[in-house]
Amino acid sequence: MGDSVFWQLLTLVSLAKPKLCTSLAHNQHCSRPCTGKSENLQIAAWGSATLPMAAYEADLEARVLAALARADAAEASGAAANARAASLQKRLDANAHAAQRLLRVRFRRAPPAAISVHRATPVKWEFDVTDDQGTTVPAVDVEVRCRVDGAPHPVTTTRFKERWLCSAPAAAFTDRCRVVAEAWVAGRRAGPLDVLGVAAEVRVVAGSGDDAPTFEAIRDLSFGDIQLEVVEEFGDACGSHLWNAGLVLASYISTLDETKLPDISDGGLFVEVGSGVGAASLALAARGCSGDVTDQGRVLALLERNIERNGAGELIRAVAWDVVRDEVPAWNVLGSWNVLVAADVLYSAEAAASLPGVVAALPDLREIWLAHTHRGAGDRLDATIEALSATFPVADVVERVRDTRVVVLRRK
Repeated sequence: MGDSVFWQLLTLVSLAKPKLCTSLAHNQHCSRPCTGKSENLQIAAWGSATLPMAAYEADLEARVLAALARADAAEASGAAANARAASLQKRLDANAHAAQRLLRVRFRRAPPAAISVHRATPVKWEFDVTDDQGTTVPAVDVEVRCRVDGAPHPVTTTRFKERWLCSAPAAAFTDRCRVVAEAWVAGRRAGPLDVLGVAAEVRVVAGSGDDAPTFEAIRDLSFGDIQLEVVEEFGDACGSHLWNAGLVLASYISTLDETKLPDISDGGLFVEVGSGVGAASLALAARGCSGDVTDQGRVLALLERNIERNGAGELIRAVAWDVVRDEVPAWNVLGSWNVLVAADVLYSAEAAASLPGVVAALPDLREIWLAHTHRGAGDRLDATIEALSATFPVADVVERVRDTRVVVLRRK
């Protein structure tokens, strides 16, 4: 209870004693003795009205109880404020550096997927720092530290211009060990929204081995209390990459106050369209939300692996997009989707044009969570928001990191 409330109660209790002056306004300075006959005492209190002592005592008790209630409310409000402050601090801690450059360490020459136990030559690999489209970015303040988890031998790392060249003896590798590269800035490990680290899994085999480089990378996404791990593939399928929009949305969801999570009613679900590696949906599952994640082709298999890798199979399921697209009305009856999630799905005019039709087929939707990275002329986010405004007129930009925005659309 606050000091001010305590002194108010103390004053009220002192006023209830029999030896009170008849003028409360004069009470603090009065030296005149009182009669002590409190049963007939009339007290000018709480304004100009006068009260007999019995009525005054009843009124005093009511006011003390009211003051206690106010104190409890203040304490509750303080607890809520403390919770909000703790939530904000968690978000700040999750992104340790003010600079959120949305860069990532990327293998330019990956370590082999499998190494023979008979290999005599050192294993070599290279990496650099890039944006989410794979363009090398000069990062003079970044130090990349590389290791092989559990290895008895250190990794030799040399920086040459914008690349880091690494090597380790074959004896440093054990079966299914990990090669890990982490970015450090000013002596601290960089946050995932600044420079995201990378890892790759290597097998050790009894045969000749397979020196073909792996085209997969493991991304450790640590956002406060939420720890996620996603695998992305390098190749032609753009859906198999971890793009900035999905990364920022996953970070935002992971560190969000519970009262601000998507509006999913009891028994309701979310649906993510074009999930890719599934970072946003995995963050929702980590916060206890259930839903369906969709994609197509070989990306769907990668999505299923990431769900299994994070133990989220009880909360989310991967569904082929063409099934959902062609059977939306039936799925809506069975699933009752309350929230639609989409990260970086407006990259083409065709994809952007199809979204309003999907939304129109889902009458139970309450919110649409869009994460989008601005990529120059012809950007489609504003046009999409306008196209959905008749049904979802409320649009709030809830997060912004560089050129990436998270927008929540709501019904009236």
